[in-house]
Amino acid sequence: MARGKGRRNPKWKNGSNKTQGGQHVDGERRVYKSFSELRRDNDSFRKYYTAQKIVPEDEFPQLIEAMRTVLPTSFRITGSRQQGSDIREQIEKEFVPFIQQTSIDGEAIEPPHVLPWYPNRFGWQFTIPRVALKKSTELSKFHSFLVTETEVGNISRQEAVSMVPPLFLDVQPSHYVLDMCAAPGSKTAQLIEALHADTAEGECPAGVVVANDADYKRACMLVHQVSRLNSPSVVVTNHSGERFPNIYDGKDVVQFDRILCDVPCSGDGTTRKNVRVWEKWRADDGHSLNPVQTKILQRAAYLLKTGGRLVYSTCSLNPIENEAVVANVLSHFEGALQLVDVSEQLPELKRRPGLDTWKVMTRDGNLYDRFEEIPAGEHGRNRRKYSPKLFPLPAEEMEALHMERCMRIYSHLQNTGGFFVAVIEKVKPITVNEKRKAERDAEAYAAAMAQAREEGDAEAAAAEAEAAEGSAKRAASETPSEADATKRPKVDETDDGTESAMTGNDDESAAAGVSKRVYLPDEPRADPALMENPFVFLESTTAELASIIEFYGIRPTMSQRGFLSRIEKGSFRSVYYVSETVRKLMTLAGPRLRIVNTGIRVFSRNAVRDAHCAFRLVCEGTPQVLPHLSSRFVVDASFHDLKTLLSEINPLLNLLSPETQKKIEDVPVSSSVIVRYDPKMHEDDEEKPATRLTATLALPCWRGKASLSVHMDKHQLRSLIQRVLGRTVDRKEELGYKMSNNRRSNVEAAKAAETPEATEAAEATEAPEATETAETTEAETAE
Repeated sequence: MARGKGRRNPKWKNGSNKTQGGQHVDGERRVYKSFSELRRDNDSFRKYYTAQKIVPEDEFPQLIEAMRTVLPTSFRITGSRQQGSDIREQIEKEFVPFIQQTSIDGEAIEPPHVLPWYPNRFGWQFTIPRVALKKSTELSKFHSFLVTETEVGNISRQEAVSMVPPLFLDVQPSHYVLDMCAAPGSKTAQLIEALHADTAEGECPAGVVVANDADYKRACMLVHQVSRLNSPSVVVTNHSGERFPNIYDGKDVVQFDRILCDVPCSGDGTTRKNVRVWEKWRADDGHSLNPVQTKILQRAAYLLKTGGRLVYSTCSLNPIENEAVVANVLSHFEGALQLVDVSEQLPELKRRPGLDTWKVMTRDGNLYDRFEEIPAGEHGRNRRKYSPKLFPLPAEEMEALHMERCMRIYSHLQNTGGFFVAVIEKVKPITVNEKRKAERDAEAYAAAMAQAREEGDAEAAAAEAEAAEGSAKRAASETPSEADATKRPKVDETDDGTESAMTGNDDESAAAGVSKRVYLPDEPRADPALMENPFVFLESTTAELASIIEFYGIRPTMSQRGFLSRIEKGSFRSVYYVSETVRKLMTLAGPRLRIVNTGIRVFSRNAVRDAHCAFRLVCEGTPQVLPHLSSRFVVDASFHDLKTLLSEINPLLNLLSPETQKKIEDVPVSSSVIVRYDPKMHEDDEEKPATRLTATLALPCWRGKASLSVHMDKHQLRSLIQRVLGRTVDRKEELGYKMSNNRRSNVEAAKAAETPEATEAAEATEAPEATETAETTEAETAE
């Protein structure tokens, strides 16, 4: 999705605001057209990209024609979740065969197909028209499936080419990852999935994902997107990408193993879904974006570890926003950054190499190969707009940079949108602090080798000495000489230890690591309505947290250092949980890092007065807490019990199996309990789920006096009902009716048996618990 700044509405020529019938009568008025009326073409666009020779001349008509067609719908399955394979199997064995046999108005419907280059068959695409998908009776079940699974985070609707950049980052569970321009968050979600790959339920990866966006409202949208993945290892921040602050660990700046720079761009590769790009497109859109994109990429270079990898990407075809940015940044750091050859990775992804030459178009439509060719009067009015940095470097420099290693993805190659991707590796330190750290590491390594030699391990000592010698040579080669110092921008250290590039430009100073303003938690922001209370870590000795840990029997295997909350007037409503790495990062950063949100909610305050514990378990935190919870609060149930809980609202306990009723008797009344269904333990049962399940299901419930209610939001419930019961249900109408009928029949049966105890239990509806479930769900969503 393009994230460039939108243009303002044009001013009326006569300055009149008079209207008649909703139309301007004294001046030029803006006429808005429907998408079907828009001309999906642009003469300047054709002229500009024909001159750039982005594809061979005879192939250009195919590219334009593809860019004028409607974009297929694509989605991917959340691969880090246990149920990912179940979702994939449901698509392959249930929906694909059904759609293959379906036709609308006599025309066959093409079923969803796997994106051949996406790993593990988790990426999918289909060309079913959206209108048909929504209105067709035959396809309504598939549409409902997509909507429901998207709402709970099992599926992400995402453009196919947008899935590409995170795949080339090669994120591992131990990595520190930064997404510099993260909103709306689809790529961030992929980074989180990669971080959690092969991580057991209830455990936290050693790494962290910091998802940043410059716009506070968009950062809040980002929170909603990443919260569906329920990760304790994510921090959402609000900083300008080019001014992302330094975080200090002693003398050293905390750096990242992987950085994604999916920068704001003109978005002219998105014409298949953003039709208005055709009428709004101008060649100089990229001119104004180039400086911002360059500063973001430069800042990323400073924040990247030596040996780390970053990906620079845009949804634009414009070389001014792509190759020009990459070439100038690589040249600026004089060999510290190198393009990575990833031609052997994702071999089924069709792509074209980056450009090493291009032209710049001025406002009058003229094209120029070099800055010097532009007439003086043209760039004299606004020299920055036509900066020399918009043009290619000399041919020999471009060749040395290997710009062909960049990737250009075009719409006609694989039925996608347009995209640009450059994979960059940092091969040596840039700043003085980095070089000093490399020297200290080399010295520490040499000392460790010396100790190994003293201990008499001759063979190991020889190998370690050889490695130490190589490390020392690398450190020496990376130490700047006097000659190098004259070539590079001077790097200085301020009083507080931050580094600044002494180039005479405040923006470039920011790119080198200076955050000119630190936002403290109590400072007012641009929009006071958007302010949040700061996060505060809760000590295990805090009375309410101690009572939660004691009541639910939270084992020491769950670190008690990770609990935090937003404190308001000395109290809090919810308890969140973060990994040890996130806690360390937040502690080191302090007020320097402007945090919008972090962690997963694990406990929420009850609305029930007589509850044994003031807090209950929360659905999103269940996978994190379950492995560490006292077995008293975990009830393994049969499919019959699972079906009952999903088919009824607040089902009476006597509707459950005798075995489950006996287990629930040990659970305190008015408290949370997790009902767990393991399909592997019930493979021989006659009654089974509608679709094959391999992942264990855990339902957080509330144990009332005579009933058991599921504490999940409506989206989670719909998802489970579809997969377990195989049907789409409107819980408010259909299930509400069944609930009242079943309760009525149970009460009547108890009265007929003349058993006062049974009648009292049957008549108990636990209305407070039912009301509390709905109220807290809405409150949690708002919070």
